[in-house]
Amino acid sequence: MEALHADPRVPRLTGDVRRMRLTSPGKRFVDDRRSGLAVPRLGRPWKVYGPAPFTTRQVLPKQRGTSLRGALVSCPLPIMEQDSARDTALLAARWTLNHHPEGSKITWLTSQPVKRGWMLTYRVKYGKRASRAGVVVMDGGMSKPGLTFVTVPDSQRKQWRDIGRVVSGVRVLG
Repeated sequence: MEALHADPRVPRLTGDVRRMRLTSPGKRFVDDRRSGLAVPRLGRPWKVYGPAPFTTRQVLPKQRGTSLRGALVSCPLPIMEQDSARDTALLAARWTLNHHPEGSKITWLTSQPVKRGWMLTYRVKYGKRASRAGVVVMDGGMSKPGLTFVTVPDSQRKQWRDIGRVVSGVRVLG
């Protein structure tokens, strides 16, 4: 955790970060059997896409003039699990910076426990642009916890509401 706190891209998560009102996730799910999680299947314009290197992946269509696009992925946790779900989620959020442009910095929006795990939402700034993102780390009953990560750039801000649907809708299979 010392490395996390020394990273200038990730601020400390303090107690004044608010909680999110969790919404209804919907009725359709994509099962991720490797992580033991069920992830909400988002409607149009989201499309299910080839998952590699993740277990499941849904993406938004590319926008003209930008190489960034929204993505929702799930997989077994790609980092070491920590003693607390909160610390694991913090490290997972830091790991997601690998999937944002270089020079990205996080600003926390919400943080709260969910059943069998932890959920974070945050803003990622890179240059003059930004994205909103969310991470859910949840114990799906497998050897490693499952990770669900969603990100939507500001060029597709109409889909920002889907981030809340995803982070509140991740469930354990079964």
